[in-house]
Amino acid sequence: MTTTRDRWSEALTPATLPRQARDSWRFTDLAPLKALDPGRLAPRPGVIPDLPPPAPGVVRLCLGPDGVSFSPAPADISWPAGVQVCAVPPDVADAPALAVRLGALLPGPSLGLQLAPGARLRLELVLQPAQAEAALAPRLWFDLAEDASLELALGLWGPADSLLVACVGARLAAGAELLEGQRLQGADSAVALVSGQVQQAPGSRYGRTAVVSGWRLARLEPQVCQTEGQAVTTFRDLALARGQATIDLHSQVRFGGPEGRLDQLQRALVDDGAQSVFNGVVQVPREAQRTDAAQLSRHLLLSTRGRVDTIPQLEIVADDVRCTHGATVSSLSDDELFYLQSRGVDRVLACRLLTRGFCRPIFDDLPPLIAAWPSEGLLP
Repeated sequence: MTTTRDRWSEALTPATLPRQARDSWRFTDLAPLKALDPGRLAPRPGVIPDLPPPAPGVVRLCLGPDGVSFSPAPADISWPAGVQVCAVPPDVADAPALAVRLGALLPGPSLGLQLAPGARLRLELVLQPAQAEAALAPRLWFDLAEDASLELALGLWGPADSLLVACVGARLAAGAELLEGQRLQGADSAVALVSGQVQQAPGSRYGRTAVVSGWRLARLEPQVCQTEGQAVTTFRDLALARGQATIDLHSQVRFGGPEGRLDQLQRALVDDGAQSVFNGVVQVPREAQRTDAAQLSRHLLLSTRGRVDTIPQLEIVADDVRCTHGATVSSLSDDELFYLQSRGVDRVLACRLLTRGFCRPIFDDLPPLIAAWPSEGLLP
């Protein structure tokens, strides 16, 4: 029988790994992934998260003691009216090839939910393995019917020398709304590959806000398709890259019809020898007339050893659109530091205030569920 190590080695051969000659991978070094020992990776029991009790009406699921299921079991939950558990369709994993190959080698947990027309659900998913060298591959699927609403708080923690491969898929019918908050925190030797696929029907709304901190390598690949346009998509991302971390956001939004909207803001704080990568792709074919898409990437570089690679991309064929993009890389302003110091604020505190102010717009846009989680230690 082929062992996990053999299958892992096959998945990570030079012939199957993404080549850095490809635009979407040319700035992402996969050495931290290849350095993990597949023979030591295994499901680890989940720990009870140090979080406030869930608010009334909120469903919270955590990583179970077997490390491959949710606790409590989704089948044992008294779900709100119109919400039922379903199977995760196989094509949810039809995402970036590397995540698919590695996800097939790793255990769950898995959760699929269907929301009937007008149904409402507030859901917290907290996946935190208790031990190092954990292997975790959650597969999540949400099918929202007309005018259904889901607020999702997704917390993913990666202990030392662990691998997390997560896939989140959703289908939004007309008038449906999905508000998703993600917090990804990992040790400085952990690796995370997180992909998302969302299909939006006209009149639907999808908002995603993610805060990523730690990790040796974290790559996020949210993909959205507005199948017929006339939908609203909002992205908010904050990368807190320190040490030798590489945090890579590779997003893609495609408009399949007219009058779609996108509002995207990515911010990254880069310190020490860390690296931040942003590659945002917006596709506007000829049928997507009157699209309104705005994309902005901002980086604050705190070290001369840090690195920033930012590649905003607009692929526009339609001729009646309003599409903008921008990218900035800056350091702390001497004028702003002088202003604070001249009013009695010492330089260390002044730097801290300015970096926190840089990050604040993303924290202010966190959905209510995940905004209520403690954030000590995230910001400088």
